[in-house]
Amino acid sequence: MTPRSFWAILIKILGCYILLQTLAAVPQFLTTILLFTAQGINSYGNSGLFIEVAYLVIIALVYFYLFRLCIFKTDVIIDKLQLDAGYQDERFEFNIHRSTLLKIAVIVMGGVLIIDSVPLLLQQVLTYLQQSHAIAYNKFTDGPTAKYIVLYFIKTSIGVFMLTSSRLIVNVIELKRKSPAGESTIE
Repeated sequence: MTPRSFWAILIKILGCYILLQTLAAVPQFLTTILLFTAQGINSYGNSGLFIEVAYLVIIALVYFYLFRLCIFKTDVIIDKLQLDAGYQDERFEFNIHRSTLLKIAVIVMGGVLIIDSVPLLLQQVLTYLQQSHAIAYNKFTDGPTAKYIVLYFIKTSIGVFMLTSSRLIVNVIELKRKSPAGESTIE
């Protein structure tokens, strides 16, 4: 393994972590927008709502750009930061293939996502059930915790998908490296 391929793997793992953090930030964005629209229009007017939504969109675009840069443009980062310069040895001796290392990272991140979201999902389901007995809701969406139940269910499902389909995810990540002519952009 060359220093360049080592840094490429590390940057791609960082990109997967950024995606994981983006998924964790989605509930905060939605909560902020919902609370602001419910209460903020009366206090701040429509301009305050526009500023808040614009701010959240800019943050989402920065997350997306960093994710795209880390996953699909690793060569640009390595070249700009000169991460592969200054090594005495041209090769590192690891007995693990790049795709195997990425697969392990995807599995670990999927496990972390499940460990993070399942307790919150169960807590929200329990809260919904307790509240639904005290207050008669006509529909599931009438409950205040329904949005969080759906959100944590989606996060848990993504974690399970990452665990069960790690090979597919690694193939998508490595798609850029494998060019149609058979050339490898990362040595």
